[in-house]
Amino acid sequence: MSTTTNLEDEIRGLRDLLLSNILPRVKEFNKRKTILLYSLHNLSLKLKEPLAVYLEEDSEEVITYCYDVDVFGHGETESEALEDLRKTISDLYFELECNKNNLGPYPEKIWDYLSNIVEETEVID
Repeated sequence: MSTTTNLEDEIRGLRDLLLSNILPRVKEFNKRKTILLYSLHNLSLKLKEPLAVYLEEDSEEVITYCYDVDVFGHGETESEALEDLRKTISDLYFELECNKNNLGPYPEKIWDYLSNIVEETEVID
């Protein structure tokens, strides 16, 4: 009978763990979503391939994050957060391009990635 009691206690313990620790984390994770960014909304830059972007909402704002280039954007709405991220990525591209001969190892790695997926376009006035 003690084996059955121990097993029941273990099952109760696992249920409590699930309800108190794991389930809230799953609910938080469900507030996140992944989208693909196909444009930087910059007339001078064109993406050759999409960037994976992660969106997360809380009660105050939306955060967007692009792990591939280690930058984020934020705003009150998803649209604002995505535009902020697009601007940040565009600014980062031009900053790294200007300093491409003097980059440290990590910025150089990001520049290598960005320079392969971003193409400069000719802006016609």
